[in-house]
Amino acid sequence: MDEPNKNCHIGLCLLCGLPGAGKSTLARQLKNGHSGFPVVVISYDDVMADLSFKEDAVHEYRDVSCQSENEGERETSPWKLHRRRLLQCLEHFIIALLDHSPLQPPGGTTEGTSTEGTWKCFVRCLESQGVISAGEASDRLCLSLTVTSGPVCILLDDNFYYRSMRHAVFQLARTYALGFCQIFLHCPVDCCLLRNNRRTDRVTDSTIILMDSKIERPNPERNSWETSSLFLDSSDGIAMDDTRIANLMKEALENPVLPIEDESAEKERDRDICATNLIHREDQNLRRLISETMQTVKGLVSAKDIKNIAQELQQAKSKALAQLRQSITGQTVLTASAESISGVQSSFREEVDCIVQRYSRRVQTGCPIAPSDST
Repeated sequence: MDEPNKNCHIGLCLLCGLPGAGKSTLARQLKNGHSGFPVVVISYDDVMADLSFKEDAVHEYRDVSCQSENEGERETSPWKLHRRRLLQCLEHFIIALLDHSPLQPPGGTTEGTSTEGTWKCFVRCLESQGVISAGEASDRLCLSLTVTSGPVCILLDDNFYYRSMRHAVFQLARTYALGFCQIFLHCPVDCCLLRNNRRTDRVTDSTIILMDSKIERPNPERNSWETSSLFLDSSDGIAMDDTRIANLMKEALENPVLPIEDESAEKERDRDICATNLIHREDQNLRRLISETMQTVKGLVSAKDIKNIAQELQQAKSKALAQLRQSITGQTVLTASAESISGVQSSFREEVDCIVQRYSRRVQTGCPIAPSDST
């Protein structure tokens, strides 16, 4: 792949928060000129709204299938798969911006392939904002001068309630040396429920309440990649004359994320020395989380299910530690170990949630369920 064009300033800005917190309203206002530079809004709800996998909001957030991932990182959850495909579409949009070239679908995306639906919705989202127009070839879409003549900020409007979801976007920014920032909209859950109930395409109350208990706020003190984060109280709306918003986005555009540089042999040795201790400490943390989870499910499911849950949680822990070992082995910056641990913890919590939810639904519906094969 060609070297990215360093003169093309592109920023990725994540709008995070519960449904009803005001993310889409803020995105529209920034799109309408309150940022001071061109803005492209990618709404996850809009891009994934028409796909056949999408059921009601409870299933979208609670019924994520978490079977073990093999070497190809196979995931059976359509929700997770389409999130990944959306990032692939976003990457190709970034490449087109950097190279000033027509926008083309991800390689191998032809009629009938698994990414076709996501790509069509993604293109429709850009077309509705006048960002692209059809070229001479049906698979080559021309970018407008609005997004090629100067800096542009891409707003990603989604809940991003797990840190691992946000880190996937940060990795994209790091790969192409883009700006990166996060705006977290805090709004009391009661207020979010009230706003959500006024919508025609509403999310269930139980989903919002569940997300409120699971959401992982940006933590700049612990994670260096979350340094450029802004926390806004949106319970009474967002004041668009708040200069912090424009300043955050401007700083992100002017200070792109630097790619990871190769480490010296000395730092490689230092990393190997601390790797064992890191894994041991994380093993203790995951054991503690498993113990807390088992205390929660006691009395809610049968003794047989408790045994099955315990086995699946142990298998999930083994997989999480293996992922941490692999991450540490592949890292080139010693100080990034905290980010690796954070990512593993976040993914592990997702899997724990999924395991417990599967057995909880079994109790509610009375339908038998076989333990997932996590070997």
